[in-house]
Amino acid sequence: MMLVSKNTLTIIICVAIGIAIGMSVARPTPFVSDPIFEKDAFIFAPFSEAKKVLQDQFIGTLDDRQLSYGAVEGMVRAAGDPYTGFSDPEETKQFKDTLKGSFSGIGAEMGIDGGLIVVIAPLVGSPAEKAGIQAGDIIVAIDGKELTEDTSLDDAVRMIRGQKGTQVKITVIHSDAREKADITITRDDIEVQSVKSETKDGIAHISISSFNGDTSVKFAKAARDAKKAGVNGIILDVRRNPGGYLDAAVDIASEFLEPNATVVIEKGKTESTHRAKRTGSLRGIPTVVLINESSASASEILAGALEDNLGTAIIGVKSFGKGSVQDVVDLSDGSSLRVTIAKWFTPKGTSIADEGIHPTIEVKDNDDTPEDEQLQRAMEELKKSIK
Repeated sequence: MMLVSKNTLTIIICVAIGIAIGMSVARPTPFVSDPIFEKDAFIFAPFSEAKKVLQDQFIGTLDDRQLSYGAVEGMVRAAGDPYTGFSDPEETKQFKDTLKGSFSGIGAEMGIDGGLIVVIAPLVGSPAEKAGIQAGDIIVAIDGKELTEDTSLDDAVRMIRGQKGTQVKITVIHSDAREKADITITRDDIEVQSVKSETKDGIAHISISSFNGDTSVKFAKAARDAKKAGVNGIILDVRRNPGGYLDAAVDIASEFLEPNATVVIEKGKTESTHRAKRTGSLRGIPTVVLINESSASASEILAGALEDNLGTAIIGVKSFGKGSVQDVVDLSDGSSLRVTIAKWFTPKGTSIADEGIHPTIEVKDNDDTPEDEQLQRAMEELKKSIK
């Protein structure tokens, strides 16, 4: 992953259009004449042999491109990592469109939890949310086809993806139920409003729903507005935020931190540290962070950076725990390969993938009440620190 690039992302699966959101970093693509392929000719010989047998003997019609894609998907599956995957040219194009914050689909993010395919969060106001999809739902079938242990995350994403106006039936088990529920969703256009802000009683409540291409700019405006209003405290709300661009998370963390402070550590075949880029405009303003079980990836990076550097109170429940790094490499025909290359660690060394972010003040939201108990507690804690 080109970690200083604007296109660097932390990855989470977005089934709003049914593709993987990850780092999109173009780089030279090796071809079969490269030395590495010549060296491994013996290992790859069965592929060429099998392809020739199919071409010579198979009774049906074969598409060479689809045979090639099938072979790549097989290699990816053999890696045994749910976040390593392959996208064909159309899926890759849809992925890039998604990063602009406007797309068609059901509007929900999926991930892997305990080997099960689960809903991390439906987007606010999305077709998925309106139809009854909930954070924590276990997906057991799509359009009547049961998911098995062999069904990859990419497989499920492809089954859910579709055009505006079409329908998909998703069978789920809600986290608070034992029985299956069939939910039919009509895909639609989705606009992602990544940053929302409101001020009440001298406290700015800034919600970040995703870290996409314009989130840094929108947050900077929210920060300026908060400063101009003379707020006494800030509630940074990343509940139901599945992640996105790493650079956006670093930009936002930089608004609160000393220059050069560690934001996140990346450990793979090499180790690198991502640091605050400037003197933060919000430094010194009392702040708390709201998280929940749907806060993942870049959300966890931001929360961990503020907690470890500033002792910022984290309020809510344990985050999702998506702490692996994926590099998305553009291939020569417009397809792309997504590869897990590292894991994220907070400035004090906590593994986000293994531990997630634990709240310093645990508050569960009661679905049976109209109140937002987590937000109320955040207001209470800030008012204590302001006095």
